Amino acid sequence: MKTSRDNNGRKRLKLNIYMRRKLTITFGVVSAVLFALALYTAVLMRNNGDEYQKLILSQQSYSSSTIPFKRGNIVDTKGTLLAYSEEVYNLILDPSVILYTARAAEPEPNRQATVDALVACFGFDRTDLENTLSNNPAAMYIRYAQKLSAEDVNRFTLYQSNYNTAEDAAGKAVHKDKVTGVWFETEYQRAYPYHEKACTVLGFSGTDSSEGHWGIEEYYNEYLSGINGKSYSYINQDGESEKVLQEATDGYTVVSTIDWFIQSIVEEKIGAYKAEKGYKNIGVIVMDPSSTEILAMATDKCFDPSDPTDLSLTYGKESLEGLSEEELADLQNQMWRNFTISDVFPPGSVAKELTVAMALEEAVVTPDTLFVCDGGEEFGDGLVIHCHNRDGHGILNLEETLMNSCNDAMMNIASRVTAATMIRYQRLFGLGSRTGVDLPGEATGIIFDANTMSAVDMATSSFGQGFSSTMIQMASSYCSLINGGFYYQPRIVSRIQDENGNTVKSFEPELVRKTVTEETSAFLRTAAKHTVDQGVGNIDGYDIGGKTGTANKYPIEEDQYVVSFMAFVPTDNPTLLVYAVIDEPVLKVSKEAIDLEVSIMKEILEYRGVHKAQ
Repeated sequence: MKTSRDNNGRKRLKLNIYMRRKLTITFGVVSAVLFALALYTAVLMRNNGDEYQKLILSQQSYSSSTIPFKRGNIVDTKGTLLAYSEEVYNLILDPSVILYTARAAEPEPNRQATVDALVACFGFDRTDLENTLSNNPAAMYIRYAQKLSAEDVNRFTLYQSNYNTAEDAAGKAVHKDKVTGVWFETEYQRAYPYHEKACTVLGFSGTDSSEGHWGIEEYYNEYLSGINGKSYSYINQDGESEKVLQEATDGYTVVSTIDWFIQSIVEEKIGAYKAEKGYKNIGVIVMDPSSTEILAMATDKCFDPSDPTDLSLTYGKESLEGLSEEELADLQNQMWRNFTISDVFPPGSVAKELTVAMALEEAVVTPDTLFVCDGGEEFGDGLVIHCHNRDGHGILNLEETLMNSCNDAMMNIASRVTAATMIRYQRLFGLGSRTGVDLPGEATGIIFDANTMSAVDMATSSFGQGFSSTMIQMASSYCSLINGGFYYQPRIVSRIQDENGNTVKSFEPELVRKTVTEETSAFLRTAAKHTVDQGVGNIDGYDIGGKTGTANKYPIEEDQYVVSFMAFVPTDNPTLLVYAVIDEPVLKVSKEAIDLEVSIMKEILEYRGVHKAQ
């Protein structure tokens, strides 16, 4: 490299040929590399641009939250709200905002104000709050409290607004710091306005309302449940915030056949019995015989569906002390269990009407057939099955066999048919299989097999011993006996509605089969009326038909009984049936069930405005 001077005498550097050539080569190489890199990038973007864009967006700021659905309501037949979902709120802390420091000179300027507000509005422990913030300084989402009411939220937001916007007389901000970094997310909590009332029918819902347990809540969970929504927000490739909202789909309303007033009457009377008498289980079913719709269904077990693990309403707190977890779990299952559909027992004399119906339909007897009751029947080897009247009823016609509840006559009828015929009719009346009632946990009951059914089995079955059934089976079969022979599937829900009250699905009475003729049905209604007219469960001034039941439970040697009373009104065209069962009453007589049923029937008749017979 050489130097020279310009016209002003200043030195000037001169590049020799070698240096110029070297710079030219270097420039060329660098230019070629840059060109190759640009070309390579262009090819990559052309072939894989979508994937790279997704990768870039996935690394940018992104958040999502669930928008919970609202579980559908359960209402009675007149629209009374029995179960619904109410809004509650979860309190969310965002420490990254609360502890944000814009300038080092002001460390965590909003912390104190925010903690003060939370303590003042909710009574939270200050130390716990401070520790939560200190231990999670970068966190953006901490669910600190759950199931707060709208009143709780409004109290805080008002405090926050007043604090953050407070001004002095000159219009200047009073507080430099802010209450910030606290927000609320909506959730739904299942509510039962009548608490333990109708608990066995309703069942209960899980904490997040997505799954029902027992009762209508479980059986109709598909309709009551909705679909959660989603809220997405992210920073797009242009650096702008974008939000995508998918609204939640709420559940439908389930309209039950339950009449809340009748349900209340039933539970009130069961409660009165519980307070005075001893027993193991109590069940009551009220039905409309023309459709087999269930108007009320209750047991003696009760719990608050809002707190279904609390055993104290049924068992009392003192009796639970010292019990193991296994024992407590067993008591819970017994408490949630619906005795009217899940427990089986020998129905006793209520089943005698089924035996007479079979005999009339098979034409092995007529209303004029006479029977001689001498107190029992002998079956060889010294086995005698006695009538409840061991002295005998004497000569009875067919109607009188029912009026006197004669076991001897029933055994005589059973001897006139085959085992196959008896089993066929039991199945025709719905015994030995589920009725299909729209509630979970229904039992099948137990009946004999025609191939192994002995003469003794047939004899005991004829008066309601030897086999077992559920309350819903007996009530449904009895409805068919008195409504002209139409066996309908029992139902506890009539329709499904959307939020606007439009019917989404309707459940009309479903005729399953024909059981008996109108002539047989009319005979049984009259016999039942004359039974009550004798003073068995009558209510002065009303045409009521009915049949009692008293059955030995197995094992027989334990000397425990199930007593019951099945009654309907009016006898010419039944619109109301009440079936009351008391399992293992201290007083082992059917009068216990009769008194319970009559106390219920009286109030229902008054409520429905049923006129007395002329």
